[in-house]
Amino acid sequence: MSEPTFLRSRWFEDIPVSEFHVFGSYTFSEQEIIDFGKMYTPQIYYTDPEAALDTRYRGLVASKWHICAIWMRQMVDYMERYALGVEDGRRNGAGVRIEDLEQFVPVKPGHTITFTHEIIDKLSRLIREK
Repeated sequence: MSEPTFLRSRWFEDIPVSEFHVFGSYTFSEQEIIDFGKMYTPQIYYTDPEAALDTRYRGLVASKWHICAIWMRQMVDYMERYALGVEDGRRNGAGVRIEDLEQFVPVKPGHTITFTHEIIDKLSRLIREK
């Protein structure tokens, strides 16, 4: 197995298109979903396990904002480890954004999500689509 390439030995032009990173996994707890829902997205399917049974989700679910917040935390923690020792502005990574967010299955208490990121050359993708 080859040695990992650390960020301090690479520059933007060294990053290959479609490079893939696994930020880590996270398991959502019922209390955490309720607490986040009460603070930021106060709908019953995020805050009340009993009332949520009568919604389209048939139970408590994590909001998309909650999932995005956990993704961001995972990404920042990953970049801190990945850029260990770098102090020149590269430690937080390039401008990462969430694009075309879709949630195909509701995230319920006890579900574990593995968060990833793929660096995509958007210009070449747009050209290919034409």
